[in-house]
Amino acid sequence: MTSSELWTRETADRYDAEETETSSAAVLGPTVDFLAELAGEGRALEFAIGTGRVGVPLRARGVPVVGIELSEPMAAVLRRKTDEETLPVVIGDMATTVVPGGFTLVYLVYNTLSNLLTQDEKV
Repeated sequence: MTSSELWTRETADRYDAEETETSSAAVLGPTVDFLAELAGEGRALEFAIGTGRVGVPLRARGVPVVGIELSEPMAAVLRRKTDEETLPVVIGDMATTVVPGGFTLVYLVYNTLSNLLTQDEKV
């Protein structure tokens, strides 16, 4: 199985409905606060932005966010929340995709690093 096979349309459609410890307001709020502080006045790049669980509220806090997302279905769910102009997303592998411009913050959250399944993807 490859990383892209993990994030199907069915998975994407139910992703935000699954309540987890990391999606709770008690965790998400402080996470967004911390990332906003780190970003300061600059732009932020989120690897594996998914449905925008973190990127959308961070953008709402005034931080310009750009995302990289391997799964088109996950990005489609994000698009239901906000448009491309407000929060641009590049479809691609977070290990190899290059996004133009500078960023004061580049981040990935929670267990996202485990999305890289092979040794080649991780290095």
